[in-house]
Amino acid sequence: MIWIRADANETIGTGHIMRCLSVADALRKLGEEVLFLTADEAAEELLTERGQAFRILRSSYREPERELPVLLEMIKEQRPKLLLVDSYFVTEEYLGQLRKAVRLAYMDDYGTVPAPVDILINYNIYAEEAEYEALRTAGGRNMRLLTGPDYAPLRPEFFDAGRRRGMTDLPKKARRVLVTVGGSDRYNLAGCFLRYALADGEAKTLEYHVVSGMLNPHLPYLAEMSEKYPNVHVHQNVKHMAALMAECDMAVTAGGSTVYELCAAGVPFLCFSFVENQRRIVEGFQKAGVAFCGGDYEAEGETLFPRLIFAMNKLAADAALRRRLSRNGRELVDGQGAERLAEALLS
Repeated sequence: MIWIRADANETIGTGHIMRCLSVADALRKLGEEVLFLTADEAAEELLTERGQAFRILRSSYREPERELPVLLEMIKEQRPKLLLVDSYFVTEEYLGQLRKAVRLAYMDDYGTVPAPVDILINYNIYAEEAEYEALRTAGGRNMRLLTGPDYAPLRPEFFDAGRRRGMTDLPKKARRVLVTVGGSDRYNLAGCFLRYALADGEAKTLEYHVVSGMLNPHLPYLAEMSEKYPNVHVHQNVKHMAALMAECDMAVTAGGSTVYELCAAGVPFLCFSFVENQRRIVEGFQKAGVAFCGGDYEAEGETLFPRLIFAMNKLAADAALRRRLSRNGRELVDGQGAERLAEALLS
């Protein structure tokens, strides 16, 4: 059995759990059992909905070291094959203690890891093995590196999604826009974007499909927007994201895991960041010629939205540009990353 340690809540969103669920799905296809470990009940509904076995540790997601006595005793008794950890709050002590007890993998987004592990995963566009060379043989043990978009852990529905879409499906003038900022959207960025878009002469004529996760505290605000404006549609707890993306001509998104899904689906997009770990992702996609960079909400606040609206109008009117971004995205992400990760974890 493989164990996965990850959390989701209104503060950190659902990204950690969602990408690990994709890995879990791929592991089960290979005949492996998977158990999720979470600090609290916040992710219970999401894991139950996906039919995923889990155990709640009754700990704090911000202070993982406090759960070590319970977790180490569980490992000693049940002896999992491997533990995959996906958290920004882990410490060198936490990972070091776990690595003494079990084969350890770590999902990283920052280009560093606080302690050597057996397998290190960073599927982000900016990730390069050279960043980890100093850690590769730390502690006298080799560390396997799995880096770059080839390992982006997408759901099975995104396998070959872009090829099914086809280059001829892009209209001359974009009309349907997907809007997504993650599972929690604690700053109500989707609502702010809509407010600016619906006040713009060109942008207000477009049709907006807004994705809202189950942990979004601002869903009532989005529902009010949907009732007021017939061209605003809110989709909550979407089960088939690839299908929804296929119905849209372009997207506006935060720089989380959704950008890799949009690439695989062949949907041209604009992206922006609102937390530190998204900045390099957004910059990396613009540098690679895959997307427009809309800015950073933490640094700019709402002043980024007029510029984002201007870029969206330009992209909506330029079919050749959208076609190029779609092609570049599909070449970058093929949707098979979860399968590659599952095979590597079991090898």
